[in-house]
Amino acid sequence: MLKKIIAIKNVGKFRNSACGGDTTLARYTLIVGANGFGKTTICAVLRSLKTGDVEHVIGRKTLGVTEPASIELLLGDGVVRFDDATWNNTHPDITIFDGVFVAENVHSGEVVEIDHRRNLYRVIIGDAGVTLAEENAKLASDSRAKTMEISATEQAIKSHIPANMTLTDFIDLPKLDDIDNQITTQESKLTMIRQAASIAARAVLSELVLPSLPDDFMELLAKTIDDIGQDAEQHINAHLAAHGMAADGGDWIVKGIDHITVESCPFCGQNIRGLPLIVAYRAVFGDRYKALGTTITTMKTRISQAFGDTALARLDTAAEQHKNGIEFWGRYCTFDVAPLAYPAELANAICGLSQSALSLLDSKARTPLEAITTDETFTRAIAAYSTVQAQAAALNQAIRQMNAHTNAKKAETGSADVLRAAEADLARLKATKTRHGATVTVLCDNHKLLSTKKDDIDKRKTAIRKQLDKHTNSVVKPYESRINQYLDAFNAGFSITKTKHGYPGGVASSTYQLVINDTTVDVGDGKTPGNMPSFKNTLSAGDRSTLALTFFLAHLEQDEGLANKIVVFDDPFNSQDAFRRRRTINEIMKVARQCAQVIILSHDATFLKQIWDKCPAAERVAMTIADHRKQGSKITPIDLEKACQGRTANDIDDLHTYLSNSEGQHLDIIRKMRVVLETYARTTYSANFDVNDCLGNIVRKIREGGANHPAQALYDELDQINDYTKKYHHGEDLTNITPDQIDPIELTGNTKLTLRIVNALQA
Repeated sequence: MLKKIIAIKNVGKFRNSACGGDTTLARYTLIVGANGFGKTTICAVLRSLKTGDVEHVIGRKTLGVTEPASIELLLGDGVVRFDDATWNNTHPDITIFDGVFVAENVHSGEVVEIDHRRNLYRVIIGDAGVTLAEENAKLASDSRAKTMEISATEQAIKSHIPANMTLTDFIDLPKLDDIDNQITTQESKLTMIRQAASIAARAVLSELVLPSLPDDFMELLAKTIDDIGQDAEQHINAHLAAHGMAADGGDWIVKGIDHITVESCPFCGQNIRGLPLIVAYRAVFGDRYKALGTTITTMKTRISQAFGDTALARLDTAAEQHKNGIEFWGRYCTFDVAPLAYPAELANAICGLSQSALSLLDSKARTPLEAITTDETFTRAIAAYSTVQAQAAALNQAIRQMNAHTNAKKAETGSADVLRAAEADLARLKATKTRHGATVTVLCDNHKLLSTKKDDIDKRKTAIRKQLDKHTNSVVKPYESRINQYLDAFNAGFSITKTKHGYPGGVASSTYQLVINDTTVDVGDGKTPGNMPSFKNTLSAGDRSTLALTFFLAHLEQDEGLANKIVVFDDPFNSQDAFRRRRTINEIMKVARQCAQVIILSHDATFLKQIWDKCPAAERVAMTIADHRKQGSKITPIDLEKACQGRTANDIDDLHTYLSNSEGQHLDIIRKMRVVLETYARTTYSANFDVNDCLGNIVRKIREGGANHPAQALYDELDQINDYTKKYHHGEDLTNITPDQIDPIELTGNTKLTLRIVNALQA
């Protein structure tokens, strides 16, 4: 139990919270304070005391002061202190419902994010489940950390692993004592296999293929055009001879005939109709003559292709390949090289036959109407070529015999699979040597150790998660049911459904859906489009506040240690209607009767008064957080009964109304300012003022008390309000015929000052 806030110094608005008077707390402690005066700071102090997390305090150190933050609290088992940015002790038995609880566990900025889901999960599963969840989260974190360490080690090892070998296979390679000898032996074996592979891949010798004259060559030389008249041919020959064109005049005539389109000479223009010579031309140099010329030209092309330079180049290439083949196979086979030699006169014979054949075709082309007989040159060329053909036949016979030997040798050698297997064996041996080298051994041993540790962590994580799942499944549905009972009790127009858990990112979290008008709505997240129903656009501010409170209340119900807990509520009534306000009070009282102590902070004194009335008189106390200007906020006792007397509460409401929308009579507002301030001073400083002291007497007593008077910090402001209001409070001077004009701006400023003095000005 928190017995007393002895002092909070230099934290938030508290320069020094101590202010005299009896500030002993009770089992039912109610603290009233305007927004911005220090309620949230008190929650932060208690949260830091609960967890030992000093950031809750350090982050709220009073700005503009050099003195360090310090806190002194009296608990049931003694004094705890915060000095030098540390607590001398902690008190875990504290549970707080405030804006931090809502922002961490339910929503922030009207949306539900993954962190809310994770934190709400911890709220749902209770302390027993949280222990398992924390162990699961720690093991998941440890597993990820080990994975990162393993990955770093794997990267270092991979640079030593040969291609086509996995990391696991590399690490598992057994150590071989005679590894160097095994590598040498395998390298020798591989050399032999590679030679065998060359034999298997090498082609056998190719036979020599010689070109032959076309079968219709001799027939073409002897071909004539039989039905040409004797007289026409003689007439043309005589004409060509007379003009010295006997050799190639025929071609000239063939071309010219095609240009005779009218019955006149294309050269001289004379009439040529019926001339005997023209008739002879047309008889001799017709289509068959042209066809014969084409055949001769085609034959020349065929012979040039078969026996010309291109053919000789192919033979040269074949001869070089033949020579290389003999040289290669000579390393592995025994054979007589002489029969395998290409004919020595091969090229000459081909050239001779080609030239003589083309010469005969040239003659035929000059006199296509005459049969051409072979000459001596052609006869000798044929004889020489026949000799070469015979030699080629003998060569091919020798090649076939040779290839029989080489094919047998190829069959004796291994396949490509054998080569690949041998290469793989050598690579494995070399990898084994690398694997068991000093540097890599350390890496592999570390990898094994890390993997073993990770496996152990994962096994424990699996076991813990199994327990956590079992526990979660046992509490989720009852928790959801209890939440919905609370929502119904608060008259909320919605419920939740499909509450379940998962492990996104390895950390346990919860999810749920809303049910509104019998329609299921996903809560969504910050990325949910605004045109989609979700948490942020289907629940009002009051609904969200109610849901957060029900989560907290349901959590308390599951807390087996609630009887020993200090439960803190900071402004639990927020954006609620009158029904929910009363329901909130009832639920707080249920909690208060079950816990060790309840502390309720609120800016609404009348709300606290309703709770006060339900608390046992001997176990309740009310405090206020008052703003003492430069001295900061102070925690002092307050007479809640008097502070919430009907007329004063109504007067404060009227001041608020005027400040908000200028409603109310100006003179009435001025008079109510005095009433509110008098009531506040007499209830807040009851030991220093009489129950009948008016504002003027209160100001006088503070002035006479000097710096030691507890209300000294309020003197200047109270004096200002007193001067402003006293002329309207007393009877008027009838001799003064000029009525006072009330300045609305001045009235507004003094109204605001009055509300701030009594801690009723909304932040």
